[in-house]
Amino acid sequence: MKNKMLEKHGDIKFAVNLLIYMLYIIIIPIILYDMFLIIQTIINPNSTPNFFGYKTFSIVSGSMEPTININDIVIVKKADRKEIQKDDIITFTAQNEIITHRIINIKNEDGILIYTTKGDSNEVTDIENVEYNQIEGRYVTKIPKIGKLFSILKNKSVFSLILILLIICYIIQKKSLQRKEKRKEKRKKYEREKGLQ
Repeated sequence: MKNKMLEKHGDIKFAVNLLIYMLYIIIIPIILYDMFLIIQTIINPNSTPNFFGYKTFSIVSGSMEPTININDIVIVKKADRKEIQKDDIITFTAQNEIITHRIINIKNEDGILIYTTKGDSNEVTDIENVEYNQIEGRYVTKIPKIGKLFSILKNKSVFSLILILLIICYIIQKKSLQRKEKRKEKRKKYEREKGLQ
């Protein structure tokens, strides 16, 4: 009976430790990334924050399905005018909105490049054409279905709660290690004393 209880206690301890490590592996990089973006926003409030030239955007509409779906995270990188071609997917700002659509035509009007865009699942082209200075970046890749998680973590209350949970987990883990060390020292002391008798 005692062995079964010890085994159960060991399983619970393993599950708790696994959960803590998973929290560290998943949440800490996201928190560091968020903090990096927050600092960038404070330093330069008029531009979209980027991570070494890369920007991430959460998709909220199905206009690019099935290529890009709702709740996907798109990663885009700033590209030179010459690099942007027809059929490229770009993320751009239009009427205070961030849109990710495909370029279906490029024309040169008096030295100014004008891009005509359209969502893959839309039947008509976008009403307004796009100029180069509106482009946030050219599509690099996507991370499927984690947009919801990112939007939750961007909530200040949730962010604070996760930070508190991580600190609590760290304290619990540290105290558990300290108790283990104390038990080890007591056992060594007992064995030494027993050996002297």
